[in-house]
Amino acid sequence: MIQNSYLQEIASYTNQRIAKVTLNGEYQITQFRIKQVTDDLVELEYLIPAVDLSSVTRLELRSVSDEIISSSEVFIPVAADTVVKQYVEVKGA
Repeated sequence: MIQNSYLQEIASYTNQRIAKVTLNGEYQITQFRIKQVTDDLVELEYLIPAVDLSSVTRLELRSVSDEIISSSEVFIPVAADTVVKQYVEVKGA
């Protein structure tokens, strides 16, 4: 069993590595309303301006060097400015 303290360290490391969110492969968000770690959970909150996108179909978390940390196929309609809360959970097997 992996110790909780180790999972927390990995969550903190993951949080430090996340520098931006890329939407639909090109639109980048670098300002987070919330970017924090609680136990083994990374919490991100950011705004998607409706003036820039009408929907989101691909969501990527990226590092400063533009390396993809996480990627998800999604469908988020953006009819108005949209606040997204995203969680990354670190789990042991």
